[in-house]
Amino acid sequence: MLRTSRILSQRLVQQQHAWKAVGVQHVRNVTNSTTDEKTGPPPQYGTFRSPAAALGVLDPPVVDHNNWIKRKQQKLRDFVDYEKAFAAHAAERRHLVEEATKSYFADVHEMRKHGGKMYYASSQMIKPEKAGYMPNFEAQDLSRKKINTTEKLVGKVTLMSFVYAKFGEPHVETFIQPFLNKYKGSSDIQVVEVNVQENLLKQLLLKAFVPLIRKNLAEERRDNYCLIMKDISKTRKSLDMTNQYIGYVFLVDENCKVRWTAHGPATPEEVGNMLAMTDYLVEKKNTSGGNEKK
Repeated sequence: MLRTSRILSQRLVQQQHAWKAVGVQHVRNVTNSTTDEKTGPPPQYGTFRSPAAALGVLDPPVVDHNNWIKRKQQKLRDFVDYEKAFAAHAAERRHLVEEATKSYFADVHEMRKHGGKMYYASSQMIKPEKAGYMPNFEAQDLSRKKINTTEKLVGKVTLMSFVYAKFGEPHVETFIQPFLNKYKGSSDIQVVEVNVQENLLKQLLLKAFVPLIRKNLAEERRDNYCLIMKDISKTRKSLDMTNQYIGYVFLVDENCKVRWTAHGPATPEEVGNMLAMTDYLVEKKNTSGGNEKK
């Protein structure tokens, strides 16, 4: 009886050692598989996608200085142009269907998945022949004066930021601050900040807080701070600004072409690439008059 119990106890001890060995090996395998996989996103983010190959619109931006009556007359002329009217109605229907089928909390759910970072910014600029134009936006500055963003972009290399919600402000600051630290005072390089409010109630709140924004903003940033108080959801799709809780930045050359974009909190690599690309664009602008080799 004693001999049998000893044999059973020895077998149990051997099985425990075997289980421990298997467990340790399993942990090692899992650890190696996670550490060796360097191509995926960090754990705090969700599934990444590739950055857009091209951004912006095909046609160069046009600044419309017509008054209200002339604009209405132009709309009437476009209305009787059946091809143009049909294309506009088709685009409007597609937009309405997308908006109707999109959940009100879709942007919030998306934020939970990727934490504010949908992809890492590209390490290469978009070639000039493939780059689209930054659309013109009718906005107002902090003095309530109406402006057109295209007039600010022409002839300068610009870091243009877009913010739709308070949550996105720290995102763009991670790009703007190092950009200003290097290029502050430069006549060929600038930052243009755009605050967009598409919701009617938020527009009223933004108007009330304009004096506070002006007071808290650094003096050198006030002249290029723009307020857009209307729905630009159709236009922002061309710039891949799909989530309103994320801050976006765009590197725009002197011809108003979008050459690079990033979003969310900046990484050191993204900041380094942004500054290097800016140096390249300024050098090409000054040496070849903006006629960059394709």
